[in-house]
Formats: sequence, C-alpha cells, structure tokens
Amino acid sequence: MAGKDGGFLRNNAFLVAAVSLPIVVVAFFLLASAIPRWTVPPPQHDLVFRVGKPYNQPPPQMTTEFTVRDGQLEATVRRVQPNNYAQPWSLFVFEHQTLTAKEVPFTLPSTAPAEGESQTLVVDALAGRRIVAEAKAPDGYELRNDSYRGGPGLVGDLFGMRRYDTAAALVNNGRVVPIKLPSEYQYYLPVTAIGWLTDSRQP
Repeated sequence: MAGKDGGFLRNNAFLVAAVSLPIVVVAFFLLASAIPRWTVPPPQHDLVFRVGKPYNQPPPQMTTEFTVRDGQLEATVRRVQPNNYAQPWSLFVFEHQTLTAKEVPFTLPSTAPAEGESQTLVVDALAGRRIVAEAKAPDGYELRNDSYRGGPGLVGDLFGMRRYDTAAALVNNGRVVPIKLPSEYQYYLPVTAIGWLTDSRQP
C-alpha cells in the first residue's frame, strides 16, 4: 500500500500541489490575522470622535467645530452663510472597556451667533475627562477608516449591485478592533478622531 500511495503522489504531484497550495495560503493568512489578537493587548483608552449626521430639513443655521483646549473638549459655533449648507455632526465616545460607541449629547445655542462672530462652549458631558488630541493613543492604537465592497454576494457583484461602504476601526500592530455605529450612521461620512481620553478624571 505504501508503494502505491507513493506512486500516486509522484504521478500526481501537480494535482496535489494545486489542491494543497490554496489551503496552505488560506491557513497562513488566518494564522497571520489571529496572531495580533493573541499578542497585542486590547485598547486601553476611550476615543472621542465625530461622524456626519444624516441630512435633514430645514438646513441647520449653525456650523460646529470641535477642538481640544487644555485637555477639555470645546464646540465652537458659527452662523452659516446664506445659501450655504453646514454638515451637522454627532459626537461619540468609543469605550475601550465595552468596545461600544456611545453618542455624547451636547446642546447648541438656541440662536446662532451674529455673522462674523462665534460662540465657544465646553461639552459638559465630557467635563472632568482629560482629552489628548493626538492621532495615536498612548497605547499605540489609532483610528482607521476603510472602504469595502458590500452587497448581496457574488450574483450581485456580477450584475453591478454591490456598493462601497465605509467602516471604522482602531488598529495597532495588526490587531483590528471594529467600531460599530448605529444603523443611521453606517453610510455617511467617515469617522474623524478628535482625541483620546487618557484618564477618568482630571486631577
């Protein structure tokens, strides 16, 4: 039997290689993607980020810009110029302990500032949390936005029914931690990082 098996392998070496090579390649990539999950620690800091709200009517009269000053998050509000449209933003925190994104409430002024003027407010929901406005967290994680092809599968791909979607994740040395947003935000603007919460409370 051994001789027959050896003869079969020698006579069909190309067939054996054609079948086994894809399996080896798939196994290699699965192992390469799994190793970072075993060796890279999970995130240690919360991420503060913004994402575009769905468009609504009537158009907003104010535009909001988020900035970090002295470890605190501020929202600067300005009047929208006539015939212009301002992208409304939602504010989120990705909590590293629960790996979930939670919306951060903030209240805009009841009336827009006068033309050419601005009004700056502290985001009260994050008061007492210290924010570092760096692209990379102290533990090495950073935000990444990816585009991927989504849709109904191979048949949809053949008939042009697939679409490009966006997804956000925290990445560090090969480890990828997806950020899942509420369904109404899935197909809007990419996530934009604002800063990292480096401790629970300011000293």
